[in-house]
Amino acid sequence: MDHIPDNPPAAAGPGPDKALRDAVNIPGYLLMATGALVVLFWLISLLTSVLGGGSPVQLTELPPEFYSDPNLAPYRAFLERLMAAQAQGPSVGEILYSLLGVGLGGLIAFGGLQMTKFRMYGVALAASIVAMVPCFSCCCCAIGVPVGIWALVVLSRPEVKAAFR
Repeated sequence: MDHIPDNPPAAAGPGPDKALRDAVNIPGYLLMATGALVVLFWLISLLTSVLGGGSPVQLTELPPEFYSDPNLAPYRAFLERLMAAQAQGPSVGEILYSLLGVGLGGLIAFGGLQMTKFRMYGVALAASIVAMVPCFSCCCCAIGVPVGIWALVVLSRPEVKAAFR
């Protein structure tokens, strides 16, 4: 009689043990929280740029010092261009950048969820890398960098790689 293996190639593995699950869950949940914060930040940024509150300081006219002091002349041209751009409203670039940030925050949260379920190793790995990029996680980079490093260290362990299906 032929020997039938305990775990044929098409079947799901026995699953990770409790110690391995505990080691993966904490950075996975922290990745989800970081992703949620990134999404929230970029949604607020998107709303403020669309509704016209993009900059907390709205210049309507330059102070008289910019016209009387010759040392401030180079700055006067820049500030006049800035005032003209603010008067035009939100730019397409601001809106697209905010939408990209929302999408990447969603990727971070989704990767953390997949990490806790031991599925989609590549997505979990990509999410931990994106969490460390400061230009997309902005205010969350103080959280994203250590959490991303922790998740990468955990994901690089051979027993964790083997537990993913």
